[in-house]
Amino acid sequence: MNQQEQHQFNARRFRKDWITRKVVTGFGWLVLATFLLIIWHIFSNAYPLFKSPNLELKSTSLLAQSSQLSGIVELSSGTHYMGVDKCDLILLNKQHLDNEQLGFSETKRFPFSCQHQILFLEKGDLTYVGVITPNHLFELYKLSYEKQQYSLILESSIGINAEMSDRRKVSDSDLSEHALADQKQAWQFSKSGNFVMLTQFQNSSLSTYWFDKKKPAAFQHYIYEDIEQYQAIPRSRQLLTISKNIMSLVDTENNVIDRQLLSRDVMRIFLSSSQRSFFTQDRQHVLSKWIMLNEQGSFVFRHNETDISELDGPIEHMAFDTDSNAAVVVSKIGNIAFLNRMTNEMFRVQDLGLPGIGLQWFGARLYVFERHKMHSLEIQNLQGITTLKSLFSEVWYEGYEQPAYVWQTSSASENYETKFSIVPLIVGSLKASFLALFVAIPLALGAAIYTSYFADPAVRQYLKPAIEMLEAVPSVVIGFIAAVWMVPIAEEFLLSVILFIVSLPILLVTAALLQSRVATVLEDKFDRRWEILVIILAVVLLGLFCFSLSDVWRFMLLGSAEVGEQKDNILNISKTTIVVAIALGVAISPSIYSLAEDALFEVPESIKQASFALGATKLQTLRRVIIAVAMPSILSAVMLGFGRAFGETMIVLMVTGNTPISDWNILEGLRSMTANLAIELQESSVNSTHFNTLFLTASILFIFTFIVNTAAEILRNRLRKVYTDA
Repeated sequence: MNQQEQHQFNARRFRKDWITRKVVTGFGWLVLATFLLIIWHIFSNAYPLFKSPNLELKSTSLLAQSSQLSGIVELSSGTHYMGVDKCDLILLNKQHLDNEQLGFSETKRFPFSCQHQILFLEKGDLTYVGVITPNHLFELYKLSYEKQQYSLILESSIGINAEMSDRRKVSDSDLSEHALADQKQAWQFSKSGNFVMLTQFQNSSLSTYWFDKKKPAAFQHYIYEDIEQYQAIPRSRQLLTISKNIMSLVDTENNVIDRQLLSRDVMRIFLSSSQRSFFTQDRQHVLSKWIMLNEQGSFVFRHNETDISELDGPIEHMAFDTDSNAAVVVSKIGNIAFLNRMTNEMFRVQDLGLPGIGLQWFGARLYVFERHKMHSLEIQNLQGITTLKSLFSEVWYEGYEQPAYVWQTSSASENYETKFSIVPLIVGSLKASFLALFVAIPLALGAAIYTSYFADPAVRQYLKPAIEMLEAVPSVVIGFIAAVWMVPIAEEFLLSVILFIVSLPILLVTAALLQSRVATVLEDKFDRRWEILVIILAVVLLGLFCFSLSDVWRFMLLGSAEVGEQKDNILNISKTTIVVAIALGVAISPSIYSLAEDALFEVPESIKQASFALGATKLQTLRRVIIAVAMPSILSAVMLGFGRAFGETMIVLMVTGNTPISDWNILEGLRSMTANLAIELQESSVNSTHFNTLFLTASILFIFTFIVNTAAEILRNRLRKVYTDA
């Protein structure tokens, strides 16, 4: 090869090296960029939880001078706006006026005389309309759209007290705002399912009608005197009244279910959309929450001690979102503020100057009704209604006897409280991980000590790769084996499993203590390569001993009189933390074993021989020299194993009952954060509170594993430096 060829060869070689270096560097940066992109994606989807919700005025629609809106209804033909024009019931749709303003066009008119009083529901199915007729009847109509025709279908009617109804008749000429408001205050009706409650309140006298719309003839009528405030609760078929600071709860038979003495005068009552809680406001503008719970078979309300005192005045309206835990309060001067109705936390107040005479939460918008206008406000950042208190603190939910940590994101019923407490998920992950270490550490370190120090090189040559091969077994396979084989065993022999777990470390420690003496006695008669088989045989015999006497252990623990009942009620538990700990401990053992065994085996031979030269026994050398030198790497291996257990998904998902319980009891089930992500992420709506909360748990997982792995590396380096200097 001449000089020119050599130069060309070197040029090609340098060019290939340069291209290879750039490609490798580029892929390295690509991996780093992908990692950063994943981190950004996780945290960006969790960030909306930390933004405060707010309202933005989008449009204002004008209404005719003789009309007044009452609410928004959803029919099969679409969304319509319902109200009253003079004395008629009207359905409206939005349209653009000539001056480019928004207005309404009439879709359907249902004529009524002004001797009729039209009543609207404030909550629930707004397609129902009540009518008080001149001949003293209450008629219940349902608005429907069938065969391209709008119609009012009469579903039920009852006769009402003539004297009471005559008090509130409104003439054709008396259509002022105050008259309509007084009329609304006089008669109100509410319903839940087939049950309807009709009330008339005037001059501290409350007249009530209770009936089933399918059995109107069996209605019940009661009159209450000296009433200051009241609230009909049709879902539980109860009536709440306040008189002289005494709050009473009565049922359909007029029986007083509960009576409480109030410390403050109540000015307003606001029933939640679920009808399982309500809010009261007193003269000092303090907002208090009352929660329904079951006491000895009766549904009663109890005061949540967390009151809201940040209000700037009396509340005029309060609206609740049926799909979240958010509520909106509107003060008398038009200020609007968001409220987390679970934790009673109020967000910043917005001065929009829209007092209005009506308020409705519909979809992703809030509608404020004035006399001749309707304002549409867009709700932004509603995910921010979920606060750190609702995520990490005990919350008193509807139907619960006391505050609790609960994770429940869906329910079969409507208007439920979503429960986003992350604490049960964190407890489940920590409980499974810590108990898995109790199983993995003895197994992994025991095997590592044996193969690196006691085993014959020929045995180690085959045993170490065999154990490390277990790390290649997919976790889903281990979870499947545990679910199919181990769970039935644990269900039948739970006490035996516990006894075996407790006895196994004792057996192994005893074997380690006796090993040197037995080896000295049998040095010439026993090949040391057979020691591992002896230990395996001893473990098998211990297992047979524990499982064969399962009935005896149950008899000794529970007694003969209650064995059958206790077996069915206590011991017949399959999805417990114990089973998860065993399966998860077996899964992470190879990882801990591999790192710990390498650390123990790589201890310099000169250190071992120096210890023997000073007269130390083999066990003393192991305990005081080899383990001490390898301790940094052993601790690092244990922490890395803990990090893997904390992030394990499939085993926890397949073996546990996936019940999010904030309990450290090892006989209870659990749900880890990783299993929860696998279960619920695919079912959550994008950019919903549920979706963002799941990404918050993913952020917690990432931060925790990052801290554990970083701490393991720092601890390993520092301890190695300490032992090296020593």
